[in-house]
Amino acid sequence: MCGLGAKCRLLATIKHIRKCIKWSWQRVVRGYAECDKWSIYDYLQMLIPDMLQDLRQNRMGSPSCFGEDYVNSKGILVNDTCHEEWNGILDRMIFLWREAKEETCTMKNPYEEEYMKAFVEFKEKYGTFGEKLQTEAERKRTRETGSRRVHFMDELPAYKEIYDKYHEEESRIEKYREKSQGEALDMLKEYFYYLWD
Repeated sequence: MCGLGAKCRLLATIKHIRKCIKWSWQRVVRGYAECDKWSIYDYLQMLIPDMLQDLRQNRMGSPSCFGEDYVNSKGILVNDTCHEEWNGILDRMIFLWREAKEETCTMKNPYEEEYMKAFVEFKEKYGTFGEKLQTEAERKRTRETGSRRVHFMDELPAYKEIYDKYHEEESRIEKYREKSQGEALDMLKEYFYYLWD
C-alpha cells in the first residue's frame, strides 16, 4: 500500500478499511459502490456469472416453458423435465460469461511463457522502450524535443517470430472472447425475464 514505512502503512490500511466500509454501505443503499463504476464491465463480468451460478444451485423452481408437460401416475399434469433444460441454459450462460473475461477464460496463449522470457531479455539488453536501439539522430531529436522514438521487439529478427506468434494468438483469443461475450449477451436478452427465483 505504501513504501514510506510502518506508520504510513498503518494509515494506508486505515484509509482502505474506511473506503471498504463506505463502499459496502453504498452497495446496501443503492446496489452498487463508487468503485464498481470504475470498471462497470469488469464488475458485471464478475457479478453476473456468480449470480447465475448461485441461481442455478439455490433456486426453488424453473420456468415451466421448458421441458415437456405430462400426466403422472396420479393423473396430475406435471413438468419436471424443465429443470434439466434450464440447468443446461444456465450452465451455458455461466460458461460464456466466464469465457468473456480475460482472467477466467479457459483459452490461454501457448506462447505466453516464451514471449515473456524474450521480453525480459529484450528489456535487459535494450531497455523497456528499446532506448539502446536509438540512433544518434533519434537521441538528438529526443534532447531537442523531449519526445522519443520507441523501439519494439518485433524490430529485431531475433524476437520477431515469437512476437508475431504471440500477438497472432492473442488476436485469436480476443476474437473468441468477443464471440463468447456476444453469445452471453444474446442469451441474457433471450432469457432475461426467466432469471428469477
